Amino acid sequence: MPNKNPYTLALAGQLAEIPFQLAHHIRASKPLTRPEKHLFGSKWRQYLLYWPPPQEVAGKNSVVVLYHGGGWRVGWPGLSPTLAEFFLREGFPVVMPAYRLAPFASHRHMREDLNLALDYTLNLLKEKGLENKKLLVGGISAGGTLAAHMVFDRKTLSSLGVNQDLFSGFISFAGPLDLDVMPDFRAVRNYAGGKPGSPAFQAANPVRYLEGDERIPSLFIHGTTDAIVPFACSESFFEKYAGTKTLLPLPGKTHLDVMRFATDDLATAEILRDWLKEK
Repeated sequence: MPNKNPYTLALAGQLAEIPFQLAHHIRASKPLTRPEKHLFGSKWRQYLLYWPPPQEVAGKNSVVVLYHGGGWRVGWPGLSPTLAEFFLREGFPVVMPAYRLAPFASHRHMREDLNLALDYTLNLLKEKGLENKKLLVGGISAGGTLAAHMVFDRKTLSSLGVNQDLFSGFISFAGPLDLDVMPDFRAVRNYAGGKPGSPAFQAANPVRYLEGDERIPSLFIHGTTDAIVPFACSESFFEKYAGTKTLLPLPGKTHLDVMRFATDDLATAEILRDWLKEK
């Protein structure tokens, strides 16, 4: 059984390193293109950033849609600019949507923002002449939860007039993909809009949307010593996932170490590049 006690020295240490990790990405950033800001709703958090790929880079068949992390309570698109820059260098246009944050918003509101952002993104790609590209959807930490809802909640996709053929892949970077194995953090309850076991909590848990016949290529990258989102969150989802899948444990890596593929984790970057081929 996973350790459900959220209060550990390891957790305190990894929370303390967050500003230093983010400063690392800001210092390492080498802008390739300037992002465009687009509003997809009337709320101040309902916007997205769109980065066109550099003209000198051969284009890929997909557009990367990446959701930021921050415990569903903080963060914004472009918080770690090196992430967008990594995918731009690989030839992918990049979309990073914002979303309303807890405690003033819960999963229900964030799901509304996912829907609005998807509809806007598809129309934006038509304007850019990219309507034939698929979406490669991913997320960092809490953003991985939202990305999983986007890709695997088929009922909501159907209500929006699309299906899973829209997606070329799914990537989770240390995402809380199974809330049942998360420590009982207040942030998780605020996001879900209810306590563990409640209907709201179950609706907010992405693993519950797996139907057993998934076929979207999926990659799960997670540090084995992550004290903020335990490795078991990716492992549990991976074990239940029926489609083509790859679980990449990063031995000894912490929560935010998973983002360093975009800067100095060259081994993980190479594995990710290989997985991105033909997408």
